Amino acid sequence: STNRGIAPLKLGQFSQVVAPGTYNRPQNPRQDPQGWSGEQTLDIEAVHGMAPDAKIVYVGAPNNYRDLDAALNKVVDGHLADMVTNSYGFPGEGLPTGFIKPFNDILIQAAAEGIGVYFSSGDAADETGGDPANAAFATPDWPASSPWVTAVGGTSIGIDQSNNIALETGWESGTSSYCSTSTKACPTLGEWYPAPPGDFYYGSGGGTSRLFAQPDYQVGVVPASMSKANGSTPMRVVPDVSAIADPNTGFLIGQTQTFPDGSVKYSEYRLGGTSLASPIFAGLMANLQQHLGRTIGFANPLLYTATPSAFHDILHIDQAGVVRANFTKGIDAGPLGNGYSYVFRSFDFTTGLTIHTVPGYDDVTGLGTINGVNFFK
Repeated sequence: STNRGIAPLKLGQFSQVVAPGTYNRPQNPRQDPQGWSGEQTLDIEAVHGMAPDAKIVYVGAPNNYRDLDAALNKVVDGHLADMVTNSYGFPGEGLPTGFIKPFNDILIQAAAEGIGVYFSSGDAADETGGDPANAAFATPDWPASSPWVTAVGGTSIGIDQSNNIALETGWESGTSSYCSTSTKACPTLGEWYPAPPGDFYYGSGGGTSRLFAQPDYQVGVVPASMSKANGSTPMRVVPDVSAIADPNTGFLIGQTQTFPDGSVKYSEYRLGGTSLASPIFAGLMANLQQHLGRTIGFANPLLYTATPSAFHDILHIDQAGVVRANFTKGIDAGPLGNGYSYVFRSFDFTTGLTIHTVPGYDDVTGLGTINGVNFFK
């Protein structure tokens, strides 16, 4: 926070809670809490970066299985917060009823108690992998598809030298590699392969639910072409809103880490995904709640009835992207690594996906991103 010009956390502003029934079994390969430390750091620093005076309660789980249900239940049962941001999800709705109904009941209770629950919409677009042959299986992620959460999709953003938005479009990335040597996988030296926009790599989750009917707040806003994508009955469409997400245009987080050479040091690195978008949006909603002087609770009815100028309508931008220089071995270019590799990540990839960034509401960015002071007005 100090490095980025943000007020550091004050005494009593941050607390951690362990939900009942949480077990620490470090030898269990299904439990790897340290493996999620980057996600945890991202959530806390993104919320604090947007809402530096907000109190933050961190409720963790030892794994990414059903213990997360217990963690959210702890928040709702004890009303530990007015807003909850969650950066996880299942890749689709094809889950046993026992996974979905109990968790959805927690979300309904949260709404009844005036707690707003925000979920990242996922990082695999419509879960088809950009393969047209998989279009029949396109699906949003769960729990983002619950009508009782605010699902937050993602955008790719460019900032100019005057700190203004130079471009913003839906986060759906294609990838191409620069051929520095001629190989079977990269046949032509000095060119990008496959040619940009390349192959689908990752992007903002979205699409039409097969489980939940269209909620009242989406009626008249979500086009029938999206709500009826799976049949004649209008269904819930994801996401509701969006925020910055593209890891290529991402967000610096700071973390003390142990490196392969045994050194322990603080460093800052770029991270993204809708795991970033959800806490960014939740932090901004905390600011709105302070501005209103009242609890917002479940936000979707408020968001869908807002004047259009409250949101920046995200549009498709063609033939744009960013070049990345990656450490080949992930850590550095020195003795532990093997130099650099170069990739081109195209913006708002469309080939083979069933979800697209279009004018008005869309199933990549929802209503759009917060349009500065207009949103708060």
